[in-house]
Amino acid sequence: MIRALRAELVKVLRARVLLITAAAIVMFAIGGAAIVLTTAEPATSAAPGRGLTLEALAQAGGGTEIFLTAASFAGFFVFVVFVGAFAIEFGRGTFRTMSLRQPGRLRLLAGKMSGLLVFAAGALAVTEAATWVAARFIAPSQDVITDEWISLAGLVDGIADFGAALLWVAGYAVLGMTIAVLVRSVPVAFAVAIAWAGPIEHLLQDAWDAASRSFPGLLLEAFVAGGTADVSTLRAGLTVVLYMVAGATIAGISFSRRDMTA
Repeated sequence: MIRALRAELVKVLRARVLLITAAAIVMFAIGGAAIVLTTAEPATSAAPGRGLTLEALAQAGGGTEIFLTAASFAGFFVFVVFVGAFAIEFGRGTFRTMSLRQPGRLRLLAGKMSGLLVFAAGALAVTEAATWVAARFIAPSQDVITDEWISLAGLVDGIADFGAALLWVAGYAVLGMTIAVLVRSVPVAFAVAIAWAGPIEHLLQDAWDAASRSFPGLLLEAFVAGGTADVSTLRAGLTVVLYMVAGATIAGISFSRRDMTA
């Protein structure tokens, strides 16, 4: 597993990948902070349950809450990235080659996932810090006081928001891995991911009240948004963890038992 993890880190820590990631982080930090701050309204005029208020943003955790809120709009992108990261290994035949050098297939799959999550954790930490900095520059233009952001309570809230974002990413990562391992085709895996996470879940949400409490993509959206009228943050998080366990189990069984033909 450790060798597979190191091999994955070697791939993602290349200069080109790091430059692309850095550019994406800068754009996300500035754009995300600007959108969240400019769309926030005073508590007296904000619709109940919709978005952050200016008063909430002035609290200790307001700076990192901006990061978490902005991240919630990128779930579809995160999902597709992880689907591609695993599916492309089948398309290129690299999983077959790696399995010859690493006979323990479960360790190979776990090592790749661990490497991607380690990289994702680092990228999330930098993104959170960059978004916080960008938000501090933009906040005065929206009359948001940021004095409370620099406090022990602000640090604690920042750590909690980072943990929530990491679980959110891990949820999409496991779901993406499961689809890729079961389908083993880049175009088909992308088609399934885009169709399900895009229109299908949201169409079913409009037609079936229990969809918000049942489907993984909608639960991940609810979790990172701090809960919704249909499902609480705790319930969404616990259900997501159950989906992750089920997905990892299914993917592990399929990866270890099916023939590696490509």
